[in-house]
Amino acid sequence: MTKYVARVTQVLHPAIHTIGSIKDGKVRSVADLPLPNRIEIELKSGRKEPCMMYRYTDAGKFCGDTWHKNLDAAFDQATFEYGLTEADFSRIDAIDRMSVQHAAAAARGR
Repeated sequence: MTKYVARVTQVLHPAIHTIGSIKDGKVRSVADLPLPNRIEIELKSGRKEPCMMYRYTDAGKFCGDTWHKNLDAAFDQATFEYGLTEADFSRIDAIDRMSVQHAAAAARGR
């Protein structure tokens, strides 16, 4: 497994960070999610395979997730939401608990 971790320094579209529900066939915003300070893109296989982007606060509170058809699509979403590019991410291979903790601390600027 591989993860890409980045520090969020700006949120370009805060209004999209909401919990939604479908009512009468329409998507409705139910509540705001906290804005993230860190994002992680998790790959279980190669760059061209589906992946997940997870968002967290500095305190580790979950801020939402999205599925992406491949790594490039996830980076495109990170650019849209946060102005981040692939170069802004730290890549971590062969994830173990200490690696994740180290990457999270690095993304928080510690």
